[in-house]
Amino acid sequence: MRTLTDDPYAYSLALGCGNCAAFEWCGGLSVRDSIWDCLDHCCGKPGDCTNVCVKNPVQYVDQKREILGFDLSNIPRLVGNYRPLGHDIVPLIYHRTGRERPVPGSAFALRLHDVVDFARGELRYPTRDHLCAAFKIDPSADIILSGVDHDERIEPWWTLQDRLSQVLQQLRDLGTQLVTAPNFSLLLDKPRTDDLHAMKRIAIVWSEFEQHGIACALHVNARTLKDFERWADFVRQRNEIGIISYEFITGAGKKARRQFHIDGLRKIAQSADRPLDIIVRGDPDVIAHLQRDFRSVIYIDTMAYMKTIKRQRATRVSNSKLDWITTKTKVPSEVDDMLEHNLGEQSLFLRGRFYGQDAASVQR
Repeated sequence: MRTLTDDPYAYSLALGCGNCAAFEWCGGLSVRDSIWDCLDHCCGKPGDCTNVCVKNPVQYVDQKREILGFDLSNIPRLVGNYRPLGHDIVPLIYHRTGRERPVPGSAFALRLHDVVDFARGELRYPTRDHLCAAFKIDPSADIILSGVDHDERIEPWWTLQDRLSQVLQQLRDLGTQLVTAPNFSLLLDKPRTDDLHAMKRIAIVWSEFEQHGIACALHVNARTLKDFERWADFVRQRNEIGIISYEFITGAGKKARRQFHIDGLRKIAQSADRPLDIIVRGDPDVIAHLQRDFRSVIYIDTMAYMKTIKRQRATRVSNSKLDWITTKTKVPSEVDDMLEHNLGEQSLFLRGRFYGQDAASVQR
């Protein structure tokens, strides 16, 4: 990863990048590895490859045509649907885990692929009541759908095609407060045209959600300075974008690279010249950094629910940290009690550490 990580301050531009037809959008690569250009990462097997690569010209033309080129400027302008939510910590619920009663709360996050059945091209749950019953969550809570996931779970979104309008209509009728656009991957060891294709798809999907009346956070996936510059220009030019999203789980979550991504996100906020919110998953340590430039930082927490699944109960240690103690449960009500306890303790801990709220003031 280190040899393929772009760093124009440490390494010179690859010699073959300057004459590339995609340089306008890519900006070239400056990496430690000895490459002529990104096509050194071509697999050389066009018959078996699904990457967006010029060495597979027939497929490449079709892939580029389906997104109307790499330029972001031809994404339709629209009226944005996002309104500030007023939440800070939003727990992600994976499933009901043998519980018997809805967990109380003002907001919950669910994974997009858990709600949409891609094979059938429709939602898994016909109404909001069915959805809340399936995940055992408070029916009055705000619902955020997170598009951050493994590739195999979000790539099917792009295959919905003629079923897309139906799915988007159903999602709007479900009354979700916010969706984060799928984080189509940008990978270090593929041709950069694959990255540019993924970025354009993210922008297109964001636009499709918004056109159907669904507030959507633009997921600004980036791996180079040029990527962040393009997203900053896109966000600055479009007042309809009120919130963006990012994940600090995989590449951006690496300590050696985390600050690069934080700086890129802050530049987007600074260049927007208007209040901008952000919703993040992964390393909570980024919250304090992002609060300097974003109006609101919404953090989707997965820890409390995962610890409950593993039957671990949160215990405060000097009000400065949480320990997770393995506990046996005998009946579903004990799991319900543990989940409510863990969600409460984790939220108090995160608010105290990253949002400057002590436990006493939160409880009042």
